[in-house]
Amino acid sequence: MSETRLRSVLKAISWRILASVITGTLVYIFTGRGELAVGVGLLDSVVKILVYYFHERLWQIIPIGKKKHPLEDLEVKGPIRDGDKEKIREVLKDLGYLD
Repeated sequence: MSETRLRSVLKAISWRILASVITGTLVYIFTGRGELAVGVGLLDSVVKILVYYFHERLWQIIPIGKKKHPLEDLEVKGPIRDGDKEKIREVLKDLGYLD
């Protein structure tokens, strides 16, 4: 199962909110400047959300560590016909899903 672009965006945003709070807190601790801490946190978020999104999408096309769906190689074009259904049953039986 691959992830949608929306899921990648939502994951990126949720992670960046947490990471930005950490970054902003560290900037404030080291500088004592709240305005600088907020500015750095926001800029950090925007840049890293974009980088994370493209990183996620790149990993969607890299096959390392992905499990292949057992029916992925079946060539089914258009509506599923009786012959197609039989091929699917055979594959599922070979995989132990059917008796």
